[in-house]
Amino acid sequence: MPRSVLILILAFTVMTLASCSTGTDAPKPGPPPFVARSTTLAVTNGIKVLTNVAMPSGFAPIPTRPPIWMQNGEEIGVVGTQAGHTIMYGLGGAAWRTGRILAAETGPAAAEEGTIADVSVSPNGLTLATAMVAPGGDRVDVIVRDLIETGPGNAISNFNGRYDSVSISWLNDATIALALRQHPEPPDESAANEPAPKPNPDAPDVQPPPTRSDGLQLIVITGAGSVAPLKLSCPMSKLSWSAHGVYAVGQGDAGAPPVIIDRRASTCTRFHVREPIHVLDWDKEDEGSFLYVGPDPTRRTIGVFKYNIATGAEHLMGASTGAASFSSGSETVTLGDRDLTFTRAIERPEMPVVAQIAIAQADLTQTDVKSLGFDSWPEMLAQSTMAYSKGANEAAMQIYAPSKPVPWRKIVTYSLHYDSAFLLAEGPAQGIVTMSWSLRGRWLAFLDGDATIGTVMTVLAPPR
Repeated sequence: MPRSVLILILAFTVMTLASCSTGTDAPKPGPPPFVARSTTLAVTNGIKVLTNVAMPSGFAPIPTRPPIWMQNGEEIGVVGTQAGHTIMYGLGGAAWRTGRILAAETGPAAAEEGTIADVSVSPNGLTLATAMVAPGGDRVDVIVRDLIETGPGNAISNFNGRYDSVSISWLNDATIALALRQHPEPPDESAANEPAPKPNPDAPDVQPPPTRSDGLQLIVITGAGSVAPLKLSCPMSKLSWSAHGVYAVGQGDAGAPPVIIDRRASTCTRFHVREPIHVLDWDKEDEGSFLYVGPDPTRRTIGVFKYNIATGAEHLMGASTGAASFSSGSETVTLGDRDLTFTRAIERPEMPVVAQIAIAQADLTQTDVKSLGFDSWPEMLAQSTMAYSKGANEAAMQIYAPSKPVPWRKIVTYSLHYDSAFLLAEGPAQGIVTMSWSLRGRWLAFLDGDATIGTVMTVLAPPR
């Protein structure tokens, strides 16, 4: 039976950490056809689709920017590129079909012209902060917009200088964390060889050049507002913050290694991995524990690792995968294959492996493994993604399966509460798909498409 007409309603048996554990897959019922479609994905029949909204022509999702739920779910923020510029739309109203521009680099909807370096929405979903690089690239402005009000917002802080890295986050509803890394300026050799000019008491006063900012800046937006730099010795890169803002991980890039920041102690230390990493999630119960995707020891593939800042303990959660999260109870949920090793992934990247979910207890003493009922390849598992709802304790996974002429993309959910999985949608792996859960996990939104084939935002209610 063709995959495009399959509906997976999978029942699972529990497997323990012991290698002798076994499990069987439940029989799969006969499938009705798909009846709804986004750009490249066919949504399984029977799943309630709340809306399909076509984005403006030429709009393309950004892989690292899933839909953002704002104003208690009344509006969804969508970040992408259009006509060569980064833009953020807000979709609200009935079925989220009323659109407006929330941040732009040019045009009447822009608070000011420039280049959007980063955007972030406050924890309460009511305020948007944008880091905008001014024309000429020698200044970064922080623009704040009240999402309940109209208007493009206002610049509340300015930081002079050229920067190789700019990232913006919220520590709470009133405090913004702006991480800046200055672009190094070459020494002026001609000036160094010339003698210092003699002071002329009759010359008019010359204004000194503007002070350049660098490092971590904490911006309070309430009251009179303030900016307080946190002096750290490490170069900044894009930051991921722990649940309560105690720690941050600078994830690294081509110009800076990963670092760990302790805001209480005002310290910054190098992470033991030199290559850039990607933080997937933080444990809300254990402030210093996080999951990240990083290179294997040979730097030829990737894996998901759990790291504890206080103890320095690190554990491999899955080889050749990019999908994992903490559950609401500090368990870890990882997509992969329990028998897959780094060596096998490197030597046989197109070897069939069973797509599985591993649920590990917080102390890693017990792990249950659930089969999703289809095969993937190690190199495809490495491209997988996961969006997790701690409110519903449910994972939504983007998984790829072998197919010709292009791999087959599957959007599958797994509920820890009901111990069940569903195939929500599937289709050829064309374009980009990003997804996120609503605040309490009732709905799942995903963007699907690219600038050529068009982009659609779909919101659906996963079956339970």
